[in-house]
Amino acid sequence: MKILVLIAAAILCLAPLLAGRDSSVDAVQLISLLVSQSGIPNTVSAVILQARLYDTIGEVVVFTMASLGVRWLLSDARPERQIEALSDTASVVLCRLGATVAAMVAVELALRGHLTPGGGFAAGVAGGTAFGLVVISGSARLADRFYRKVHAELWEKLAVLVFIVVAMVSFEGIVPVSGRFGTVESGGWIPLLNVLMAIKVTLGSWTMVQLFVRYRGLL
Repeated sequence: MKILVLIAAAILCLAPLLAGRDSSVDAVQLISLLVSQSGIPNTVSAVILQARLYDTIGEVVVFTMASLGVRWLLSDARPERQIEALSDTASVVLCRLGATVAAMVAVELALRGHLTPGGGFAAGVAGGTAFGLVVISGSARLADRFYRKVHAELWEKLAVLVFIVVAMVSFEGIVPVSGRFGTVESGGWIPLLNVLMAIKVTLGSWTMVQLFVRYRGLL
């Protein structure tokens, strides 16, 4: 399985390099087409939003490889018998407060990432930070039980599959009805893709944190 993933990642990275560039394409006309399709007054933003899906697919591949690497690294390790965590009240309160703020930031970045600096990957990092703060604040065992109960690994895989399906639909040129410029609905598929990416990165980060805590402890 790991070898197949490595081969797929290598093909995905090398495919753009092997593809020939069509010299007959007029860059100015192409940019004008992107701007007209997106309906965004800012030309740079229009080009970035129209092309960012390719970058996001690469981020999914890289993050998945990192998650597999952690699993492989800890495959022969033994779980820690006793997990020590933060014990003083001030640190615990600050960690849980920070987790709450990080979770709210994750939602904001996922839903409005196409309107403000943010996006799915940044939202996932914020979400993973929230879970990490909860774990180190003395809830490692509880978080681990909850992780197994909700089948977080399964939801992570489903998020990736749905992301790929929506991405393929987007590549086919099927675009939902967009709302007024400047609203969340104006992003087409982008808000949904950001949410799916955020779920994948959040749960993937949580998976890696749980594995490190389970096999390496906290302190």
